[in-house]
Amino acid sequence: MRFASLFHLEENVLQTGNNGEYAFNKISIPVKGEDIVLSGMLTTAKNRSKYYYAVEHPKQRIVVHFTAGQLRSDLSALTRDNYHVSVAFVIGRNGMIYQLFSSKYWSGHIGKGIGNEGTGNAQDKCTIGIELSNYGYLTERNGNLETYYSRQKDAQGREGPADVYCSLDEMAAYQKIETPFRGQFYYASFTGEQMESLAILLRYLTAQYNIPRAFLPEPQRYQSTEEVLSFKGIVSHINYRPTGKWDIGPAFNWNTLIADVQASVFEPRFAKPEMEPKSILENADMELNSEDQLDAFLPEPMDATREDEPYEEIPHFETNK
Repeated sequence: MRFASLFHLEENVLQTGNNGEYAFNKISIPVKGEDIVLSGMLTTAKNRSKYYYAVEHPKQRIVVHFTAGQLRSDLSALTRDNYHVSVAFVIGRNGMIYQLFSSKYWSGHIGKGIGNEGTGNAQDKCTIGIELSNYGYLTERNGNLETYYSRQKDAQGREGPADVYCSLDEMAAYQKIETPFRGQFYYASFTGEQMESLAILLRYLTAQYNIPRAFLPEPQRYQSTEEVLSFKGIVSHINYRPTGKWDIGPAFNWNTLIADVQASVFEPRFAKPEMEPKSILENADMELNSEDQLDAFLPEPMDATREDEPYEEIPHFETNK
């Protein structure tokens, strides 16, 4: 089952760079005005590039997503060669933050959403995207919960194999909500480590870009709304997309996140994952202590003259199987 294998899968990515696919450089950036540090890994695909634009635009809000997959496929999908659909940050279930490019730059992450289509990707440019590694909604069949990728049909209409995430007995693996959100009752759980890293990252970004530590109130938080275009703060993908997206609805510990982000002082509760052996690091004795230092290690960006061009989102079955 998928859930039982996720810890070891993430450990392999972190300890080996997914068998040499990625180069890592350690990030340790102080959060402005606070006694906490944004820790993570600058993550660059060794043989792929042009998945972001090295163009700066003023940032108005932060958009939280989930990947609908697992970390290995998440990173692969978000570093596709010559394809500008990505985010600056991916957070693994163990709390590790993988940074793919500087947050001052941008890539496509909203898609055909409110205010983005037909506007030269205006909402992609003025937002910072964060992806939480998570399978999203799950479907109950015969005492098990299956992922989005389960039993998908191929071009000839043949049904593929079941992709079981967990059994209903593994209650730590999922959350069942009383009222279905966009037709779904079951959702893969997030970890405490993920939530804490997200809180620290949001505190860092809001301080860095002078973005209010504000969240949409309920019920607007779970709706697509034109209000997102004037809102300054922290939103999620569903606020832009009326259909076809489930990230992130009520199957999420919003109350804890809001409290952690808005607290006058935040004290981390979880130990951060460590990398062993250190030899996998590109520069084992160096830490990047500001995002300005990232530029020297980033892969080639997309041609800036193309940044207003529309883009197509790769279907799920091609990116996260």
